[in-house]
Parts: sequence; structure tokens; C-alpha cells
Amino acid sequence: MKREHYDRDAPTASEGRQVFLSAHPSASKDFHTDEELWRAFREGSKIAFKEIYERNADLLYIYGKKITGNTSLIEDKIQDLFLELWSKKTNLGIVKNIKAYLFTAFRNKLIDALKRSKKEVAFENEKNLEIVLSAQAIELLSEDKILALTASLNRLSSQRKEAIFLRYYNNLSCAEVAEIMKIKTQSVYNMISSGLMIIKETLKQSL
Repeated sequence: MKREHYDRDAPTASEGRQVFLSAHPSASKDFHTDEELWRAFREGSKIAFKEIYERNADLLYIYGKKITGNTSLIEDKIQDLFLELWSKKTNLGIVKNIKAYLFTAFRNKLIDALKRSKKEVAFENEKNLEIVLSAQAIELLSEDKILALTASLNRLSSQRKEAIFLRYYNNLSCAEVAEIMKIKTQSVYNMISSGLMIIKETLKQSL
């Protein structure tokens, strides 16, 4: 899912835009680990900052869409996040998993904004099942099984949906999911396990 907004531009604030425009493609560098990339960013590398943005902006947008349908708010919070990162880069600590760090910070910003505007926070998986069901899964499953799987996913609680989405579609560990969702790691294990059992039982009934 690529959106022109993030493909062509940086955050709307002038400082953020200038950071990206000054990082010329010919000056690109391979960063082999998140720690190496984060260290370069903290030291002021605009190339590293651009790399972090390009790797994660679309993923954050997709995650935001699972929490709220307010796309303008999602984009604003993504822009706020990256501008804040750049302005505070020298004060940031060591990060081993940049995606997990950004998901945590972005979720906090988005939910805080929704609470301030008194909007409902809900993991709206039902409206975006094409993200949950990969193309490979759809190719392997019959139409009846796809319908059964969709129905079982729709019956999961919001927290179970969010945990499964983070764990399996963003390759985050249960500990990282727990940190993002502000719950215990064991709770993540339990939610995912029970969620998968519900899905398994639903698929069995469809046979």
C-alpha cells in the first residue's frame, strides 16, 4: 500500500522537508543493523533519517488506519513524530528495533490525540481485511475458507486483532508488542494464543 503523499515528500514542516531534500540519493549508504542506522541518525546523518522515514512511514500509516479512520490525523501524527525525532535526536537513547520504537511512539501520539478529541479508539480490522489476509493466503485458501477466516477475525476483540497484526504482519516480538500496547508480555502471548484458537475452531467448523 503506497501513498503518493509519503512517496514524494517529507513531513510538511520546512525543517523536515529540508532534511530530506538535502539527502541526495547518490549519497545513500547501506546500514546493516538498526543500531547502526539509529546511531548515524543520532549523530545528525540526514541520510540515516531519510532511511528511517522511508522504511517506516507507510507501515505507521497502515497501523494508524487500524486504530482510526481519520487519515488526516494519522498523517499529522506521523509528521509530528518524525519532526520531533529530528529535533531531539541528540537526546535520544539507544534503540535496537527502530520499527518497534516508532510504533510505540506513534501509537501514544495517535491515541492521546483521539482521547483529547473524545473520539473512539477501535482497531478497525473489519474494514481492512486485505491487509490481514495476504495474497499468498488468498491463493491457498478456498472461497469458503476465506469467508470463514474473515468471519473469525471479525469476532476477535480489538486487542487480539491489534496483537496479531503487530506480531505477524510487522514481525515484532511478543515483548515488543507488549511494549507498544502497554500490557504484559504474557498477556500478549495469551491474547494471540486464544485468538488463533478461535480462528482454528472456526476453520474446522467450515470443513
